[in-house]
Amino acid sequence: MLTSCRRLILILPVVVMAGCATYGAGMNGAIADLQQGDYDGSAAKIQKELSPTGSDRLLYFLELGMVRQLQGDYAASNELLEQAERIADDLETSRVRDELAVLMTNPRMGAYAGAEFERVFINYYKALNYLGLAEQAPTRNARLDALEGARVEARRVIIRLNDINSRKGNYREKKDKDEQTFSQLMDVFAKLMGNLVDADDWQYRDDAMAHYLAGLSFEMNGEYDDARISYQKAAEAYEGGFVKQYFLDPQVTQQAWFDVIRMMRRAGGYEHDWPVLAEKKLDAGWRQQLDDWSPDKAQLVVLEDKGLAPQRREMNLELSVNPGLRSLQLRPYLIGNDRDELRWFYVLYADKNLYGLVTGYLNLTRSTYQPVFFTKTVPLGPLWYSAEQLGLIDAIGSSMRVTVPYYSPLTPLGPSTLKVAGQSLPLLEASSPGMIALQEQLVNAGHDIRAALARSAFKALAAMKAGQAATDDNSGASLFALAGKLVAQLTDAAETRNWLLLPQDIRLRRVTLEPGEQTLELDSTVKGGALASHRATVNLQPGEIYLWRVRTLDKGGVIADAAPVKKVMTTE
Repeated sequence: MLTSCRRLILILPVVVMAGCATYGAGMNGAIADLQQGDYDGSAAKIQKELSPTGSDRLLYFLELGMVRQLQGDYAASNELLEQAERIADDLETSRVRDELAVLMTNPRMGAYAGAEFERVFINYYKALNYLGLAEQAPTRNARLDALEGARVEARRVIIRLNDINSRKGNYREKKDKDEQTFSQLMDVFAKLMGNLVDADDWQYRDDAMAHYLAGLSFEMNGEYDDARISYQKAAEAYEGGFVKQYFLDPQVTQQAWFDVIRMMRRAGGYEHDWPVLAEKKLDAGWRQQLDDWSPDKAQLVVLEDKGLAPQRREMNLELSVNPGLRSLQLRPYLIGNDRDELRWFYVLYADKNLYGLVTGYLNLTRSTYQPVFFTKTVPLGPLWYSAEQLGLIDAIGSSMRVTVPYYSPLTPLGPSTLKVAGQSLPLLEASSPGMIALQEQLVNAGHDIRAALARSAFKALAAMKAGQAATDDNSGASLFALAGKLVAQLTDAAETRNWLLLPQDIRLRRVTLEPGEQTLELDSTVKGGALASHRATVNLQPGEIYLWRVRTLDKGGVIADAAPVKKVMTTE
């Protein structure tokens, strides 16, 4: 017995080191190379850090696919993202079967299936890749094929968005004896209502920017009524709450309605409808622009991917028992938790109305509240006896470590300004994958804390029972159980994986220009006030749509601008 315990004690330092690592920490080298424009170096580090067949296989193809896209190798990027899409679909199908087993052990040991919004962005970026391939195509037919590919991905985006809330699994299915115990523990910890955020307020239920890209793809294919439908879905999503929820530029709603009305005028058959809609939805300044967008002019669409997605981190909490109050107490550890972790705990697990606090957290730069360190006490009431019968009270002992994921507040990125044809135009904040990720974590916080508590308790119970079975000597059993409990808790880890090479923000500007040579300039302020500048010269032709894509990174790094994409009309 003592020899076994000594062995356990010897491996504890290794276990602690392993438990402290997060997915983001392993990716920082690849990100640093990308910020310096070293695409091959970044790809090599991703291939070294991740495996195409392991539990991180989805992230392998997602991160590598994004690097190849930024490198301008759109065909390679699409091959990687196509594999990512197949993996995500397969993992989503098997998630219900495997979820409980993963929850009972360590979330990082299970295959990462991707968040719902990440799966939408797979098709979003595949569509953009096809638009890039359209410009690189050596023949007109190849260009039309690429535009058709973008159209197909646009329809996949629509299907995925329509289906986004229909694939919910239930971890109670297919329970064995251990799973029944785990489910009982989940019932006990259901009393700990950590997530007091109303999911209806922060749930990712639609994606206006994805609808908008679908509309752009249809318009490039000359399918004006389909473009109208997608632009209208985008406009309704922006207007219905997407702008407010993700702190976007309200003018992007006007842009989407403007494009709806353009398509109504272009498609025909809406002569009596579009003036009414324009009067209802557009400000006077936008209405005045309608006649400027004639088919004999050119269009410039600027899409800027700005910054990097936030990294999901891990917070350590301590659970203890208060027998006198027949309650559980949860609090952050006094040592090792930074200010952002305390903010997260305060916002998500405080006994108060949290709607205003969550809003303040998401918009922290405009908020002045100070987080308060406190202990959350949860009376179990009648559940106390269930906890005792399960052995949970003894298993927790003086304290028990649990881990949960969290995000630090986003740092708002500075303005981006397009200069063209004597105009200086701000880019509109059209989407924020970073804010979507943060809000999804807020919605999942309650489930995360209950699963973390049940997981740690389950391991502690298993260690206690193993100790009791190992020896009849009470002191030996206690020592064995303690060592088992320590190993179980030190090896526990929160889910910290997410698609890190997504941008924090997506910016949009759309303008009509006279045909001919135009110089495009984009000045983009990033974190720390640094200025990144993008330049391009294009020769615009009548009736063409030019898509100018740029990527600006947090530290001022500028990815080579994506080539403009010409509109090619399909034959009648």
